Amino acid sequence: MWQTRPRRIPKDQGGKAVFGGVCTGFGARYGHDPVAVRIAFVLTGFVFGGGIFAYLLCWLLMPRIGETASPGRAIMVPKNTLTPAERKDRRTAWWLILGPIIFVPTAHEAGDSRITLGGFVVFLLLWFVAYASHPEPPQSLDDDLVWRNNQTRR
Repeated sequence: MWQTRPRRIPKDQGGKAVFGGVCTGFGARYGHDPVAVRIAFVLTGFVFGGGIFAYLLCWLLMPRIGETASPGRAIMVPKNTLTPAERKDRRTAWWLILGPIIFVPTAHEAGDSRITLGGFVVFLLLWFVAYASHPEPPQSLDDDLVWRNNQTRR
């Protein structure tokens, strides 16, 4: 499941992302409408609170399409070995780490933290169900030539 995790498809790489391309990546990887994925994140964010944490965590752990390093991994490798996009993700990663540090205590104070944890568990279960129905990524995502061509045109 980890090896075939979705790749983020941000706006600057041709995706229709609102923030980090997480929902677009999930939609492309598992064959779902990205809007439906966004609605699922928003609902688990409002109802349980875990959707916000899950989104930030996915953004931190999912690499861009065509890249090998996720923002979280980009922090741990030497800066001179990263591509320009990965360097940008490295800066973003520090903010993404700060988000959950602020969010978790706030969610605990706002209500029952078991509900927030429950929302995160619901997210993981939905991800597992999506993976079980599509264990192999689509061939079009394996060949990232389309995404690299979009980058070179800019």
